[in-house]
Amino acid sequence: MNFVLIFTFLVLISSSNSAWLDRRSESYECINVASDIFKPLEPLSPTDSPVTRCYNLELVLKDLAPDGFTRPVWTANGQYPGPILQANYGDRMIVNVFNKFGDPATIHWHGMFQKNTNYYDGPEGITQCAIPNNVTFTYNFTIEQDGTYWYHSHHLGQMIDGLKGPLIVYNPKDPYLGKYDFEYVMTLSDWYHTPTSILLQTFNSDSYRGFAPVPDSGEISGLGQYDCKAAPKNSTCNSNNKIATYVVKKGKKYRFRIINTSALVHYIISIDNHPLTIIEVDGTLVKPVTLNTIPINVAQRYSVIFDANQEIDNYQIRAHITNCVPIDNKTINFDSAINYDVTGILKYDGAKDKPPTSNPYHLNTSEECSDVNPNFLKPYFEQKVPQNVISTFKALVNFGTAVSGRGIALINNSSFVPSDNYPTLQKIVDGIKPDELSINDNPFTYECDSGNCENAAVEIFIINNTTDSHPFHVVFVN
Repeated sequence: MNFVLIFTFLVLISSSNSAWLDRRSESYECINVASDIFKPLEPLSPTDSPVTRCYNLELVLKDLAPDGFTRPVWTANGQYPGPILQANYGDRMIVNVFNKFGDPATIHWHGMFQKNTNYYDGPEGITQCAIPNNVTFTYNFTIEQDGTYWYHSHHLGQMIDGLKGPLIVYNPKDPYLGKYDFEYVMTLSDWYHTPTSILLQTFNSDSYRGFAPVPDSGEISGLGQYDCKAAPKNSTCNSNNKIATYVVKKGKKYRFRIINTSALVHYIISIDNHPLTIIEVDGTLVKPVTLNTIPINVAQRYSVIFDANQEIDNYQIRAHITNCVPIDNKTINFDSAINYDVTGILKYDGAKDKPPTSNPYHLNTSEECSDVNPNFLKPYFEQKVPQNVISTFKALVNFGTAVSGRGIALINNSSFVPSDNYPTLQKIVDGIKPDELSINDNPFTYECDSGNCENAAVEIFIINNTTDSHPFHVVFVN
C-alpha cells in the first residue's frame, strides 16, 4: 500500500469513528455567531452524547482601526478577531462560510486532526480549491480533541489582513475544570497597514532583496496603539486608540487561553504581579508549571491560570515583541514606527479608571526567539512514544534564490508550489501515483504492507538550517 507525505502533511488511512462519537443529535440550528473577547467565556454545558454545532460565517471587508489606523480588514461576521467558535469533545462542527470578499477564500482549522475529513482542512491547492466570491462552502467535521485552537484563512495573506479567530473545544473530563472560576481568550498579533496583497507583490518580485515586511504595530486581542505621527498624509488615525482591558474579580482564579495569531512576531507575555501557571500547550494538557513571563511564537497556544489576589487596582498586561526578525534597509517597512512593547490592562472590578503603575517582571533575554524550556513541560496524561516506526523522513529547511533572483523557501532543496485549481488531495483521489507528482509537490513516499500498517508510525525530523525561527505543524492527517 502506498502512503504519501507531502510538504508538511500526512495522507494516512484512519479507523472509523467510535460508535459513541456517532451517537450525536441530528437536530440543530445554524447560528450567526458573534462574541465579545473581553467578556468571560461561557463554557458549553456537557451533553449526554455528542451534538452538532452549526455556525455561519460571512466573510466581509470592513473598515476598522484596530491600532487607531483605519484600513480595510478581512473579517468574519464583521468582527476582528473573528468570533469565538466553541464545541465539546466528540461534537460535529458544521461551519457555513459565505464568501463576500470579492476574492477567493478558504478557512483552515489550525490544530484540528481532521480524521477522515482531510478535505475540510482548508489549505488552498492542497486539500481544496478556494471558495469563489458570492459562494457558500460548508465545512463539516467531527472533533476528537479538546483544548485551545484557532481558525484562519489559507488564501494568500487574508489571515494577516484579519480573517482569523479562536476555536475552543471543551472536555468534561478536563482535570483543571475545578481549578479556576472564569476564563478568557486572548489573542496576540502583529498588524500591517498596507494590505498583504500589495506587500506580497513587492516581497515576491524578482528584484526584492530584503527580509519579511516589518509590521506597523502589535495587538492584544485586536487592539493596539500606533504613533499616528508616522501615518501617511490623508489617512485616518487616532493615537489614543483604546487598548485591551480584561476585568477580574479579586479572590477569583482565571484561565486565560492565549493564542499568537501573528504572521511574523514572537512575543513574551506577562501580567504584572501575577505569575502564570501553564496548564495547556497547543491543545495538550500539561502538568502545572508557573512562570512570570512566557515566550510564545507564531501559531502557538498556551492556557494559563492565575490568582486575582492583588490589591484592587489596574495591572499592566505586557506583550513584548522580541528582536527575532532580521531587518536591513532593503526590507519592506524597515523604518516602521512599531512599538515593541504592546500593552493591555488587567482591571480589578472596582478599580478606578487610571493607567496602571505596576512594575514589569524582569525579561529573561534567553527567552528571546525561543520557546518555554521543553524540560518544564510534561504531559498531564502519560503518552507512550510509538514504537512501530516503519519509515523516517528528514525535512531540511533552508532559504535559497531562484534563477530569477527571487528569494524562496526550500524543503530538501525543493520549493513547494501548490496547484490552486487542482489540489494535491484531488490528484491522489484521481489515482495519480506518488511518483507521478511534480517535484514541487514535495512528495515523500513509502511502502506499508498489511502486516505492519496497524498502529504504525512515521518519524519526521524537521531540521531548521536557517537563521530564523519557524513553527511547523501537520496540516492534515488521514
